[in-house]
Amino acid sequence: MTDLADLPRPTAPESPSAAPADGRAVTPRFLQDVYQQASECNKCSLCQAVCPTYVVNPVEWETARGRVALVRDAIEGRIELRDIADGPLSTCLTCNNCMTACAPAVPTGEIVARARQELADQEGHPWAQTLALRGILARPGSLRALHRLARVAQATGVDAVLRRTGLTRWLGAAGALMEHVGPLDKRTAYSRAHDVPGPDGRVRERLGFLVCCYQNLADPAATESVMRVLTANGFSLVVPELGCSGLPAKNLGDRDAMLDMGVRNVEKLRDLQVDSFVGDVASCTSQYQHYDTMLGDDRLVGDDARRIARRVWHASALLADRGMTAPLGTLRWTVTYDEPCQLPLDRKHREAARVLLRAVPGLKLVELEEAAMCCAGAGLYFHANPERSEAILRRKFEHIVATGADVVVTENISCMSQLREGARRYAPHLRVMHVFEVLDASIEAGRRRAAAAAAALEA
Repeated sequence: MTDLADLPRPTAPESPSAAPADGRAVTPRFLQDVYQQASECNKCSLCQAVCPTYVVNPVEWETARGRVALVRDAIEGRIELRDIADGPLSTCLTCNNCMTACAPAVPTGEIVARARQELADQEGHPWAQTLALRGILARPGSLRALHRLARVAQATGVDAVLRRTGLTRWLGAAGALMEHVGPLDKRTAYSRAHDVPGPDGRVRERLGFLVCCYQNLADPAATESVMRVLTANGFSLVVPELGCSGLPAKNLGDRDAMLDMGVRNVEKLRDLQVDSFVGDVASCTSQYQHYDTMLGDDRLVGDDARRIARRVWHASALLADRGMTAPLGTLRWTVTYDEPCQLPLDRKHREAARVLLRAVPGLKLVELEEAAMCCAGAGLYFHANPERSEAILRRKFEHIVATGADVVVTENISCMSQLREGARRYAPHLRVMHVFEVLDASIEAGRRRAAAAAAALEA
């Protein structure tokens, strides 16, 4: 493992843009947009306790302050970004949990993401990644074709052969994702949306539903549950078919692909006649909420991007804010809640899921130690950094098992996939569910109770 002292750090700046000895102001040679934020770190070390990578590998460059210091050194010309690509830039989960302990709120995740983008601009993008981001994830038609191809492979037995023989390992990231997610459902979330009943009685609000391209394929039942709960609580839904939100491209360093995805989605969303937009996957919803800063200066879509971003809600936050109206039935479950790290940092958003869960009759909610600590499920992190991912996941499950819960709930598809992998190895008895799957089960229990009571009266 490389420590901070092992990284190349010349004793004197070799670049004319580096800080001179007389202390004059530095002219950043790139990443001017995050240089000031990177300069605000006061090196207090409070980030150590809340960084998921540091707690399993306590070396300085695993901390937020270590990563930020190295990015700043690269901006000022003391080192090159290539020198810190493997480790300081590649192992960061960009979860921004460090901001919860940071007095100046230095956004380390954003700084690292921008550094990755700058490095990719300097060195280019892998062709397979470019194909995935620009040719598949950005296009709803390509995502539909990908689902059909996967279903054909499953129906013909090719998928099972690949898994049984271990040939998925030869497929790189795609094979790793196949193993991680498992066989796909026959119907996508978009297909299931057609069967979701509309609200009974007065419509409270008309919502544009932002389907996550990953959850659409990997766990469409969870998205269906969110839709069912929202309509049961009086909301009508419009479900536009969208490409990726742009988050994978952001974190993988392809800024142009990220912007292209954002523009495509804004063009699809701007004419929808809805009161608000709602998403059920924390990371994707957060990306839509940042369309204002991402695309706000765009000459063609900037106004629409800002307007859309201001109206995007995470599903649990919207329902907690508006209040539930659907009758809830009893669930005698013991549940613990793992906070997705991509939720906004304010307590109102972080508490929304707990507010909803506490409303379920009979349900026992047990607090999880380090609930806000990332589980290392972000994107393909489990494939790119398998040992680090496993160490973080093992620590997470030590805390989950200690709660005695029967069910662990969260609100992010990457988290659900990672937690299911952890449950398979460390807690086979444990169910991993989306928060709204619990609410959906409670509403269904309430309906069964009402139907039974009505039948008893008729008898």
